[in-house]
Amino acid sequence: MTYRLRRFLLAPTGLHLLCALCALLACLPPLFPELCPQGTEAQVFRYAGYTLMSALIVSGVLMLLSGAAHLLRFNNLRALTQLLKWGSIWGGALGVFAFTAFLADVPAQEAKAEHTPIQTSDTLHPPHDALTGPDALTIPIDTTDAPTDNVVATPNLTLLENKHAELLRTYLERSPRWQGLQTSDTFYSRPGHPVLVPPTASGTPGLVHVCFRHLTEGAPLPEGYTVIKPGDPFPVTESDTQVADLALDLGRNHYLLLAWRGTAHAETAYKALNAAIAAIDRRMQPLVEHPEEETITRMLTGRRSYTGDAPEIRFCEPAGQEGVYQAEVYVNPGEEGTLLFYIRESESGELLRLFSCPAQYSDQSEELFRHDIPGSVPSWSYNRALYPYLPPNAPVFTIRNGSDHRYFGVALEVWFKPADQRRHRYRLLRRCYKVLPFDDSFMSESPVSGAASPVDTEEKDGADVSCPHFPA
Repeated sequence: MTYRLRRFLLAPTGLHLLCALCALLACLPPLFPELCPQGTEAQVFRYAGYTLMSALIVSGVLMLLSGAAHLLRFNNLRALTQLLKWGSIWGGALGVFAFTAFLADVPAQEAKAEHTPIQTSDTLHPPHDALTGPDALTIPIDTTDAPTDNVVATPNLTLLENKHAELLRTYLERSPRWQGLQTSDTFYSRPGHPVLVPPTASGTPGLVHVCFRHLTEGAPLPEGYTVIKPGDPFPVTESDTQVADLALDLGRNHYLLLAWRGTAHAETAYKALNAAIAAIDRRMQPLVEHPEEETITRMLTGRRSYTGDAPEIRFCEPAGQEGVYQAEVYVNPGEEGTLLFYIRESESGELLRLFSCPAQYSDQSEELFRHDIPGSVPSWSYNRALYPYLPPNAPVFTIRNGSDHRYFGVALEVWFKPADQRRHRYRLLRRCYKVLPFDDSFMSESPVSGAASPVDTEEKDGADVSCPHFPA
């Protein structure tokens, strides 16, 4: 045993070769990242680094012990020989590594991200860009021909309730626009619901907040709402009094809740309410014409691509829902990869939010694909602990929590990371906006529960509409 240990210490050439081989194998994942399972690159690289350092340390310690043992025995030539063997083995390993790295064609190190804008200035734009996707919560309406005496008819909603109630419920439960507010009668004070905006020439602007509500048999009606039916006269409202919140009875315990917030002028309010009811009813037309699951899928997807040659960001703060935001990104990277959506403070560059989703692409250079933020972001990325006041599948996001009501600037950056792990990400565009942090101090009730089934994208209500700034 003593003889073997002495021989092991005096001539560890075989162990040097074994350590060098382990070190070379550890270098393969960084040189060929495509060998790593998807999503485990960082972990594999870390263990490869541990293996490489361990092999170097073990071999170096063995070389020192061997050299010291020979020197203590006054055998200087043998000590020099062991040092030369150790140097030759690791020199050969370094040569093999260099040749392998040449074959792997490793790209240069990624340059540090710059925060200088692509456009000529850092003008802070207001977040009022019109969104075209199906998750958009701000919906413009036209009150020009809306009546003021009776509630307008709802032929599409009524037919769906009577003949295809389950299809209608399936659509409403899967649509992020209509999800998440099934338990709050004061939904109009919470973010994440559609708001229909009538045109305002002058005076106090008005908004119609809407939400669908399905009641189980025997459940009480929403408290504080006046129940009406299509075709009924509007309730009489005293002069200079805000009109009552309405629950439009669609039949089968299904209601459309409507809350007008604006001028107390009854005629203006009733025109807006009727225009809102008619607009929502029109959006159900595709499901009436084709009452099947495929129609729901088409409505939840909407138009995905538009003609254009320059990437674009659309950023919106839904009307009446200060401090929460929606965004759409129109890009076509032309290859498989991941789209990264960074939100940074414009002055310091501090990262405030980060979203990512698979990029849609084609080989048509003049085709831009719509990516909904956060609609196309996987549902597992939602952090309930940080954002308890938003439904799990809410089509909106906040940028920064707090009660500070002062506006501040943010830079929205869109980056693309190719699927090829050896290639670096690169930035597609950058634009700056003026935003307001969300104040959740008024959210005193328990968090709203959302629908259980996640959905990546939603509808443009089945309509093939043109995208502003892009020719159809």
